[in-house]
Amino acid sequence: MVLALGYSNTAFLPTRPGRLCRGRERWVQAWPEDNVPQLHRLVLTGAAFSDDSARDALRGLNRSGLHMGELLLEVLPGKRLVAFKEQGELGMVPPEVQDDERLFSVPRQGGHWREGCQRWHLEIRDAEHLQELLEQDNIDGVLVLEPGQEVDEALERALYILCGMGDDSHFPVKRFQPLGIVEVLEHASALVAVHLDKHGPSIAVYTHEPLDVEPLLRERAEQAGSLAVPFAIPPMLARWDRALQELRVQWMSERDDEFPVPPAEEPTRWSRLGRKRVAELQEE
Repeated sequence: MVLALGYSNTAFLPTRPGRLCRGRERWVQAWPEDNVPQLHRLVLTGAAFSDDSARDALRGLNRSGLHMGELLLEVLPGKRLVAFKEQGELGMVPPEVQDDERLFSVPRQGGHWREGCQRWHLEIRDAEHLQELLEQDNIDGVLVLEPGQEVDEALERALYILCGMGDDSHFPVKRFQPLGIVEVLEHASALVAVHLDKHGPSIAVYTHEPLDVEPLLRERAEQAGSLAVPFAIPPMLARWDRALQELRVQWMSERDDEFPVPPAEEPTRWSRLGRKRVAELQEE
């Protein structure tokens, strides 16, 4: 199986956030708002597949082959990271969390019953701690703060705007209010949100300014024996076979070594187009 890191680095407008993973996650409905700033979003996910049709692809961070805790700390160097969860199931609350005053109940299945939850946040100790939380898919996201900065009352209110109206008890999951991202970024350097991909979590880093990390992503993917695959749109929305063919054409035009993804015996429409373009480049 080929392991790949899929990424996109694009502008993000909270009043027009676009879709999330189809059938898996939706945004909480936003209210009308004017003069909302344009933000930037770096999305990271992974996939494992056997050939360039990606028909058998398993998609999600844990298929990337990279240590995502270490990678995120490199993408966001020198920051204080604080994980948070709005509707933490009581049996899934990390043992380090001791704030019992944040216990509450939420209605489930249209109000037929209520479930006990805990709202919590927890400072990330190190890369292994972050990796553990991501693998368990047990956080809504991570606040990116300056060293010594605390989660004060204003930031707590912003987090509630972001997640307070969400419902992750059934599919499609609703976790995040897009305008809440703007509120959080008034108090934090960046926001890492955990979004869903087809078979597991992906992550999106929301910032005011774009992150120049593509060389780092390619380098870390190569070190891990993974293939870094750029996407023009968030990869949890996109076709991997198309992205692989676009990368194959670029690879063949710039490099002499063989493209590391084998061709499928039964090509897709995108792989046929990609192979045609590669043949044209070889003839040139």
